[in-house]
Parts: sequence; structure tokens; C-alpha cells
Amino acid sequence: MKQTRKQQQQKTNYVLVDSDLLLTNKEVEKAYTLIVEKAKDLLSKFEVGKFRTYCEIEHTKNEHNTNLVKEHLSYHFNITLSISPKNGKSYIFVDLGMESLQKFGSSLSNQLLRQAYEVTHSNDNTIGIEYALRVNFIPAEQNHNFYYRRVAEGETTYVSLHTVEKSTEVN
Repeated sequence: MKQTRKQQQQKTNYVLVDSDLLLTNKEVEKAYTLIVEKAKDLLSKFEVGKFRTYCEIEHTKNEHNTNLVKEHLSYHFNITLSISPKNGKSYIFVDLGMESLQKFGSSLSNQLLRQAYEVTHSNDNTIGIEYALRVNFIPAEQNHNFYYRRVAEGETTYVSLHTVEKSTEVN
């Protein structure tokens, strides 16, 4: 009897990146930028500075980073652009803080999500970049511990802190 051994495929840490994937990832990055712009705009409605403060994290400047690209972090939400090591696709993670929802209601999150779904929605009946959006509701302490730690540590070569000006617009 002849013994056969299944050929095992070797796994690598590399992903084949073709021009289609690069174009798709650029579209996801554009969507991320539009979502973050909306997030910053929403912060301007708050009276208290801590609710208008946010961190921008440029993960590509951090030598210890493996798959994160950019991050927008505030008291209310954490928006992250990352690249999957499995397939090389970019993803946008929107983590909504439960405490912000409980304290300020759902209007803030609803407006942000409306923008997120709008900019990732496919208008031509193709998959487009709809796959890229991931929304999570996270416990307050998980979001706040990360947010306050970043603020307390201050600016670094890849973390910058900002406070949005209070809007003078009357609703």
C-alpha cells in the first residue's frame, strides 16, 4: 500500500498586494478621513473642553505597530484605520463609548454612524467598501482608560492632542 502525505501549504506573514487592493484601501482611507472629520465637527457642540479634546495617533510612525494605520480617539468614540495581516485589506473600526451614549444620548453616535454608513455605502450594487466598516459598543472604562492614558502621556512622535473650538452656532 502506497502512503500519501498531504502537501501542507507554508504560511507566511506576507500578503500579495495588487493594484485593485491598493485602490480599495485608498477608498477606505478616504472614508476614514471623512468619518473623522464628522467626529471632530460633532465635538464642537460641547461646552466642556474634555468633551472637545481628541488624540490623533499616526501608528505608522510607531516602530512597534504591526497593523494599525491611524486612530482618532476622544471621550465619545475611538475610530481606527487598520490593515488586516491576513488579506491586506483596510478596515475602519468605530468604537462607541457606552458612557457617552448614556450621558449625552444617542444623537451624537447616530450622526457619526450616519456619516460612516454613507461614505462606505456602495451606490453601484457592488461590494465596494461596505465590508470595511465595523461598529462596536464598548464599556466606558475600556474607552476612557485608553483615552485618558493617551492624554496624560501627552504628545509623542506619533500622538498629537487637539481641542476643537466651541461652536458658536445655535441649534
